Parts: sequence; C-alpha cells; structure tokens
Amino acid sequence: MEINKKRIQKMRDIIYQNLMESYLPFPLDTKLYSSWTSDLPHDGDTVLYTSYMYQISGILKRYEALFPKIYRLNIPRRLMTASKFLIKPDNDELKRAFNILNSIKSMLSGSNLTFGYLYDQEPYSGALLLESGFINEYKEYGKKLYNFFSERGIRQIITVDPHTTNALKRYRDFIDFDIEVKNYLELVNFRGTGEYVIHDSCLYSRAMGMYSSIREKISNSGISASENYLVTGKEMGSCCGGPLSLVSTQDSEDISRSRAEKLLSVNKNVLVMCPLCYQNLAPYVGNIKDLAEVVS
Repeated sequence: MEINKKRIQKMRDIIYQNLMESYLPFPLDTKLYSSWTSDLPHDGDTVLYTSYMYQISGILKRYEALFPKIYRLNIPRRLMTASKFLIKPDNDELKRAFNILNSIKSMLSGSNLTFGYLYDQEPYSGALLLESGFINEYKEYGKKLYNFFSERGIRQIITVDPHTTNALKRYRDFIDFDIEVKNYLELVNFRGTGEYVIHDSCLYSRAMGMYSSIREKISNSGISASENYLVTGKEMGSCCGGPLSLVSTQDSEDISRSRAEKLLSVNKNVLVMCPLCYQNLAPYVGNIKDLAEVVS
C-alpha cells in the first residue's frame, strides 16, 4: 500500500483550516442537514448532537475522491465552497438519515429526557483529525470546540454515532474537556423484532467497551442475534474497512467486501450501529439496517 505523504499533509491542512474557521471539515449545507427536525429547543444545557455524521455519510466517499484532485491540481481552498452545492446525498439517502435521527430522538424523548439541538449552528466533532492521526490539530480544534459548547452553557452532549462519541470522549486525554458525553445507546431501551447478525463498530466494542451492554439491550428488545465467535466475537469481529479509505480506496473496499462475506455466512440480515459501517458494507449486503431503523 503506497501512501502519498504530501497528499495526506495537504488533506490535513485543508480539513484543519476549515474546522478552525467554520467548525466544519469541508463546506456543508448545514441548513439542509439540520432540517430533519424543527420541534426541539434551540438551547439548553443538554443537546442532541449529530455532528452531521448520518446526514453526510453517503457523500464522504465523494469528498475523499476530491482530496487527491485538490492536491494534484493545486485547487485553491476557497473554491471548495462550491462543493456544498454540488456534492449532496440523493433524496433517498437523506430521507433515510432523517428517519434514523428522528427515531433516536423519539427513543430519547420516550425515556423522559429533555434536550435541545443546535440546528445549523452545530459544529463537527473533530473525529476525522483523531482517526487520521493528526493529534496536534485534533487537540487545538478540541480547545475551540470546548469553548463553543461552554459559551452556550452546554454541560451534557448526547451523541448518535461511535465516531463522534469517541472523538468527544478522547478530548479528555489531551485537554480540559469536562462536558459529559453520553451515547444514546447508553440512555434508552427499545423494542424490536427480527433476526440479524450484528456488525459491531470497532469504537463501540473495543475503544468504549460497549460490546456486552449493546448486545444485552438488543437481546432484551426482542431482536434475535445470530452469533459466530469467529465472525462476531469481541476479539474476532473485524473492521468495515472505512477508516482506511482516505489512504487506500482499494484496500478499504477489499476489507469491506471480506467483512460482508463473513457476516453473510452467519445471517443474510445485517445490523449496524454506525453510519460509516453502513456505507462501507451496504454495496455487498442485500439487507442491511441501522439499529435505529428496526427498533422503537
């Protein structure tokens, strides 16, 4: 696997500069992506925080393909602004993302939790910096992000995906970040039906130690999980391939295909809890669902 270090450095610079200027890794139509709800308060000390992950998961690969062109053609960063009008998910992708977020909102509300939402002012978490190994940039952005939340009186953040959850929790390893971070799966109980093989998010199962607690909630919900230790065991379950895509598209796709084949050997129905896992496995799996699509 050949890594173009200059290209990676260019990508780092673009993402970091965008984040420090606009709280976004690249230009996004935030009014569109925050329009999935309109009935949540705009403020409060507890907020539901999407970091736009479900909304933009369908277009991330298009942005990944854009970065090499920016480097190769030396396109000025300011010209990337137009991309928010040109690179958008299709209506079905966006509708699916909005349905998932509304399902999560309903489960939280049903658990008697009170929370607001930042709408088009919502910032990105910084997960891309952390997972790409840009630790110095991640720390500096974390300071800016902490100030953003603190100035608005936010003391608790409810996250909806593993990448955002991990990024916010890991800030404490590097900076003073005393805002409480809870993933929605820690706060709700739900009901569901069907039989699925579970593809675990590496971050949920290993980094955050949620492997057993998530399975317990799924089992208690009424969903039957098909298990094979060599495929779904905590020590044996493998990555969807997504985190590698910025470095090598081919290697990422090979891992995704291999993981899908192993999951399908256990059950034809696959259950995920991460928007990026969904995007990477969906091309190879006929019936794949996010947990929030099959429970209530």
